[in-house]
This record gives sequence, C-alpha cells and structure tokens, in this order.
Amino acid sequence: MSPNPIVFKTVHRILFSDLDPYEHMSTGNYAIYFVDHRMQGLRDRLGWDMATMRTAPFMAFVRRLEIDFLKPVLPDQEVTITSFVRDFSGPDAVVECTMSDAGGKPLSRCLMTVAHVDRATRRSTPWPPERAALFYETQES
Repeated sequence: MSPNPIVFKTVHRILFSDLDPYEHMSTGNYAIYFVDHRMQGLRDRLGWDMATMRTAPFMAFVRRLEIDFLKPVLPDQEVTITSFVRDFSGPDAVVECTMSDAGGKPLSRCLMTVAHVDRATRRSTPWPPERAALFYETQES
C-alpha cells in the first residue's frame, strides 16, 4: 500500500491587479498563484519558511509548469488551490495542483515539476528519501 500524500490547501480572493482588460485573471498570474500556494503550504505544513529555506542544505526550483485553463477566473472570485506531490523521479518532484471555485468546480489545473538542487554544488540531485517522505502522511502501526 502506497502512502497518502499530504494535500496543501489555500484560499485566495482574486484582486483587481490580477485581471486583464477582459476582467479575467491574466495568464501569468496563474503561475504566481500556484507557486505561492506551494510556498505557503511548505511553510504551514512542513515549517519551511523563507528563513529556514535560506539555511537549508538544498534549494527547490520550479523547473516546469504545465497549466490547463478550464474556466475563466473572475474579479473578486474566491478560489481554493489544492496540491500534492504525485511522485518523485530523481531530482524532480511532480506536483499536481487544482484551482477550484467556491463550489469545488475546477477552474485550472497545473503540473509543477520541482527540482531538488544541492546548495553546495548547485547541481540537481535526487530527492533524499527522508526529505521526500515529509510529503506523505505518516503511517502508524
């Protein structure tokens, strides 16, 4: 039986400055929301705030974002973003993200690839098993 991934969840309200002239959220802002959501989850769920991340022996970089735009995100709309690590493959963590409306209907989906980089060598390295394990619920015997 595989472990259950920890699901990060954040709630956001779309701001005026997030909008394009047609009053939809601008394309680039989706990436900002998804990345900021993950950083907030790392802080809230794992205690990895910015001060901690600056002193960690590794760095995490978003290597790739694949965003599917399903429905427009509108002014002053409340959205919920959820995400979890789907799998680890070498230096990459593949994260599934979903942005949903207040009723739970998906507005956008994102696959985010996050690279693990050794701070000393500045090279990608495989996620250490003990670090990868932090993204899964602990199993009690």
